[in-house]
Amino acid sequence: MKKVAKTVLKLAAGSAVAYLAIGEAIYERLLNRKFTEFNNLSRVVEPDIIKFYDKNVDYTEADAWYVTMNPEDTVVVNSKGKNMHARILMQKEYSDKWAIVIHGYTSCSRGMADQAFFFYKKGFNVILPDLISFGADEQKYCTMGYHDKDYIKDWIKYIVNLDSEAKIALLGVSMGSATTMLTTGEEDLPSNLKCAVADCGYTSVWEEYSIQCKETYKIPAFPFMNAANTVSKLRGNFDFKKCSPIKAVACSKTPTLFIHGEEDTFVPYSMMDKLYNACTAEKEKLPIPGTAHADSCWTQPELYYSAIDRFVDKYI
Repeated sequence: MKKVAKTVLKLAAGSAVAYLAIGEAIYERLLNRKFTEFNNLSRVVEPDIIKFYDKNVDYTEADAWYVTMNPEDTVVVNSKGKNMHARILMQKEYSDKWAIVIHGYTSCSRGMADQAFFFYKKGFNVILPDLISFGADEQKYCTMGYHDKDYIKDWIKYIVNLDSEAKIALLGVSMGSATTMLTTGEEDLPSNLKCAVADCGYTSVWEEYSIQCKETYKIPAFPFMNAANTVSKLRGNFDFKKCSPIKAVACSKTPTLFIHGEEDTFVPYSMMDKLYNACTAEKEKLPIPGTAHADSCWTQPELYYSAIDRFVDKYI
């Protein structure tokens, strides 16, 4: 019996080590995404994701404007004692209108130049934050929106401290959309936050990663997702199952426009209806025909920006 017990213990220990080793490898693959502005501008990204995020191939009017504006890196210590980085574009004359424009996975503040240009032309001051582990941010592992929402809440506080009468809009794409929705689900938001635009966000990290396990990496979600989630929690990062925009919008009071490309398979188009139906705030939705992931502002700019323009004007 002792030999059997020892054998069982050895097998169990070996299985545990293998489980954690697999989890560590997947965790590193998914969340160790230290992309700088240089990487983003040069489009030095991994081949398996380049087709989803290689957006600035052409030197667009918005990117040219961004370069001309040459916004400096603004560093603010947040409520958790971490440095937050953002590019802030202020109107030449006073404006009480503000937009926080939030980038996606593998991008950074500059990657949102198009949306920033739109808001700036509307007379908004614009904050372009670098989310956790991206751009100039100093942390190594991203959180897919989970802790990033705390960054956005602190940027909202930053704005309100500058101008108590400020009227604020959020716009996020992909992971930035998830961050936007997670933020709107928070309880202690100031009334200054007037509306939000959620472009091609996912329902939850668990659902999105499960899909990518199958579609991109050709592995089953179980046990690989479970192992990576265990490592994430052991490292003190976040629980994949708790990063749930669909639960957040069910608590939201912020009017939200949901946008999604109908041909999106990376974050499936079907997720938009799930999010829209779960949302308890005033809401609208905009399907973008013939459009893949995070492509809407390039493939259908008139449809995209005219809808955002009308929606934001209802609240600000």
